[in-house]
Amino acid sequence: GSAATTSTTIPIDRYDWDDKFDYSSGVVAFHWSLNKELTGLNTHNVFLCANSREEAEQSWSVLRNDNDGDNNKYGKKKPFNFYVHRASETDPTAAPEGCDAIMILVPCKTLLRNKDLAKLPRKEAIEKYKDQFDDDFISNMRNEVLERLAVVVDKNDDNDDVMKNLRQHILHEVIDTPASYADFYNVGAGVPFGLSHGFGQLSLTRPSAQSKDIENVLFVGASSRPGNGVPLVLLGAKSVAEKALQKLFNDKEEE
Repeated sequence: GSAATTSTTIPIDRYDWDDKFDYSSGVVAFHWSLNKELTGLNTHNVFLCANSREEAEQSWSVLRNDNDGDNNKYGKKKPFNFYVHRASETDPTAAPEGCDAIMILVPCKTLLRNKDLAKLPRKEAIEKYKDQFDDDFISNMRNEVLERLAVVVDKNDDNDDVMKNLRQHILHEVIDTPASYADFYNVGAGVPFGLSHGFGQLSLTRPSAQSKDIENVLFVGASSRPGNGVPLVLLGAKSVAEKALQKLFNDKEEE
């Protein structure tokens, strides 16, 4: 986290964030357990809309909070992109024999901040934010993802129709949205990937590891320096660990 996504000035029984920063996209994650193996999928799969330049550009417009204001536009009239991870392709322990498990990540808008919700108890505020990703929104997205996946050809001849009838093979489903990420992890704007990497938030312009509010608080993670992604976060963690150890050493010397 950082001062941008975990404000030390916000009471712990409230939910809010500093919206002067630019955040990365939100994401809806579908976690499906299935009673069939999906051999037509690789470990990593990216589904892009690229029939034309116009469609490719439009496919990213669903991420903009300043577009037409309709969060539920996922489908043929509103192209979108998504990613599918099938761990069992390389790790057979990821699912029982003859079964499978996949995670589908669909980029979406972030939570739209409502400053009035910061006055409510945290639980009530989170429930209000969940309305931004309601059942209709999730249903529309799920239907379109299933339709897109139906064109995947399975490698197993005995499973010719498994992708076309994928819905009936789903045994269990867990869904995460920006609202649930906000609830579980207290991340600003409900984004799991932290601040965006625009020119105004790179390197030294990214929030510092040192809290401005509390001297003994240090931040590490995707929204702090040097940035997001596993390598950069690990570099940040190393730097913060060194700073913490140095501070503990200095405090001990002063005793």
